[in-house]
This record gives sequence, structure tokens and C-alpha cells, in this order.
Amino acid sequence: MRAWTVTIGIGSLGLASAVFVVVRLIERWRVSPTGTPHQLVLLGQTVSYPAANFAAGVVLILGVLGVVVLTRAISGAVRELVASIRFVGRMTACRSTVIDGALVFEDERPLAFCGGLMRPRVYISTGALAMLDEPALQAVLRHEQHHCRSRDPLRLAAGRVLSRALFFVPGIVTLAREQQSLAELAADEWAIGDLSQNRSALARALLAFSDEDSPGMALGIDGARVDHLLGHPQRWRFPVSLCIGTALLLALTVAAAALISQLASGSASLALPLLSKRPCVVLLGTLPSAIVWIGLRRAARDKA
Repeated sequence: MRAWTVTIGIGSLGLASAVFVVVRLIERWRVSPTGTPHQLVLLGQTVSYPAANFAAGVVLILGVLGVVVLTRAISGAVRELVASIRFVGRMTACRSTVIDGALVFEDERPLAFCGGLMRPRVYISTGALAMLDEPALQAVLRHEQHHCRSRDPLRLAAGRVLSRALFFVPGIVTLAREQQSLAELAADEWAIGDLSQNRSALARALLAFSDEDSPGMALGIDGARVDHLLGHPQRWRFPVSLCIGTALLLALTVAAAALISQLASGSASLALPLLSKRPCVVLLGTLPSAIVWIGLRRAARDKA
């Protein structure tokens, strides 16, 4: 829970910082649709160009970074939502039955997972039903039901979106990764409950999924989960210094943007050469667009 809270806290601060610097960029740069007084003659054509002091240049850089962050956050959120809608649609279209609240679908592979962002539910394959004995099956269902109760699909999706959008923020990728591991451990603890036999039942299920090289049960076999099932849980050390340092970095960025923007003064024209009698350099318009395009291409590669 703490990892989720800190991830959302740092992510929200980062997005708020991005909005702030973009607003400052809009406030401090005067952009007119016609030519500006700053002009030169190039190959017989009168061309206007942006004029700005050093502070306006800094604000421009911070503003472009803010646009990239917001673009990656919005595109990432849309991708997660679309993927969830498509997944739910495919699963709904399948012929299925319900066992203990879990939707059973036809698949020879042993699969068990929690899916859906807004209305999560448990899915389990016929292959898993055929492979698991009753105690192991109940342990798996309890594990996935905890993911539903905690809305882990939505939490993990939010962590992925924030970590990709704020790629330059130190520690947020690590926090998002730890959030997934801790969610699995919490679900294991819920599945075990107060019954010691549930521990061995869940261990059998993990081994069954692992032996079949199945993508079910999220993380499968890893050291932390094995130690937890053996009664030797690893204590997760909360990265206090990293979180404080990251928060201070974002706060200093906002403070610097607020102070520098007081001295910023910039002007540019977005008049297009073919539409204006006085063509201009559209650097201020093309540079943010190019940065956004690069950010979207990078996000597409990350998804692939």
C-alpha cells in the first residue's frame, strides 16, 4: 500500500509540475499569427524569427518537457483503457461458466489471473481446473480474489503509466516494479490466511504453473514469493531517501520555473510561408511537435 501511495504521490507531483511549466510557457511566450518585428532577408524572402532572452529559453525547454510528459501520460492511459476494454470484450464473447465467482474459459494451458480496470474479476482456464487439486484451486482463487478486492489491475496500470510518462524522475520505475511484487506477496498472504495447509496448497499451484511454463499467476516462481511461502518473508525497505530526493527535485524544478519565468520574455510568429505574405521561422511551433512525436515513438517502442 505504501509503494502504491508513494508512486501516485510522486506521479501526481510530476504531472502537476508538467502542467505548471506548460502554463508558464504559454504565459511568457507571445505568439502571433503574423510576422514579428524580428526579421531578416533570406534569398530574397523576408523571414521573421523568434526572439527571446535566456530565461525564456529555459522556460521553453521546461515547457517542451512538460508537453512530452503530459502527452506520454495521456497516450499511456488511453492505451491501458483500450487494452482493458478489448480484453473484457474478448473474454465476454467466449463461452464460459462461473466457479466461485471466477469466469472459466476454454484453454488447455493453466492460466489464472485478475483482469479489468474498472470492474476487475477473476479468470481461470479449464487447463488450470484440470491440473489443480481442490485445495490448490481454492488457494489460487483466493489469491486472485485479493487482486480484485485491492483493484490491483488499476493500481498497476496507473504505476505503468506514471513510470513511462515521468521517465526522467529517479526511482519511480523502481517503485512501480516493487508495487507489482508487493501486490503478489499481499495476495499470497491473503490466500494463505489462517490455515497452514493453504501455504502448501498455494506452493503446489505455483509449481504447477511454473512446470507448464504458463503466464498464469503473474510473477510465477521468484525468490521473494518462495521465501514468503516457506515462512521467511523478506522485509521490504521503504526507499525514504530516494522518495524525499525525488520530491525535492520536482519541487525545485517548479520553484525554478516560477522564478525564471518572471524574467522571461519571448516572442515568435507561427505564420506559415505559404499562407502569409511575410513568411517566418516556425521553430516555436515545430520544436514541441517534434519532441511530442519522438515521445510517442518511444512510448510505442516501450510497449512493443
